[in-house]
Amino acid sequence: MSKKEKTVLTKTQKRSLFRWFLNGGASLNYERMMSMAYTYSMLPWLKENYKGNPEGLKKSVKTHLQYYNCSPYMNPYVMGVNMGIEGQGKENSLDAVMAIKTGLMGPLSGLGDSVFVVIPWTIFGAIAANMALNGSVAGIFIWILVTWILKGLGYPLFKAGIASGTSLVNSIETKMKVLKECVAVLGLTVVGALMPTVVKANVALTFKQGDLKMTGTEILDQIMPGLIPAALVYWMLGKKVKPVWIILMIIVASILCAVFGILK
Repeated sequence: MSKKEKTVLTKTQKRSLFRWFLNGGASLNYERMMSMAYTYSMLPWLKENYKGNPEGLKKSVKTHLQYYNCSPYMNPYVMGVNMGIEGQGKENSLDAVMAIKTGLMGPLSGLGDSVFVVIPWTIFGAIAANMALNGSVAGIFIWILVTWILKGLGYPLFKAGIASGTSLVNSIETKMKVLKECVAVLGLTVVGALMPTVVKANVALTFKQGDLKMTGTEILDQIMPGLIPAALVYWMLGKKVKPVWIILMIIVASILCAVFGILK
């Protein structure tokens, strides 16, 4: 798509975006985070995109119900990229779409939390709260206005995402396989890096040799930081254990290991 071409949204695309404005981030669970909200928002467009292809629609919905978590303010861009790529590649592009979603959700979340949450909430939130505490009703409306302005910025992000996704497919259509592999590696790297921040496993056992004393965690961290969480989660996922069961097993194992002094 050339720079002169404008991205014109269809009614269905606008409907999907409006769904996200209303429910984005509202549907959240600890197994797959925002995947249900994302899929629900995309559904009108997915039905149109896979019209006459129920099997393709089913495969797409199952794909988008996989784990996904991104800043609600930046998610419209991801939706746009998704539509730009999947609109042309249909179910054949789902692997690339999922890999791109996984790769983007980390960097965009950091950007979105800083630009759309920390900065405006700190500045305008303080102003609105101070006015409200002083008895001014305007403080309430200022906060509501700022909130909807921030949400409204999702519209140009959504259009930019569609343009990016479309141009991406047009420019590297013959290299889609390489793209999927590269982005898949990036996605796995992002997910792998998140594990030590979510799953904590400190080995309580210590090694003593003369004046030298090292904990099991210090020894393992020299081999690879976060080795136990990564090995544990990847092993369970390799056995195709459901995420809910993984969470429950980690909780039970943590309690038992703490009781016997193995982990802390």
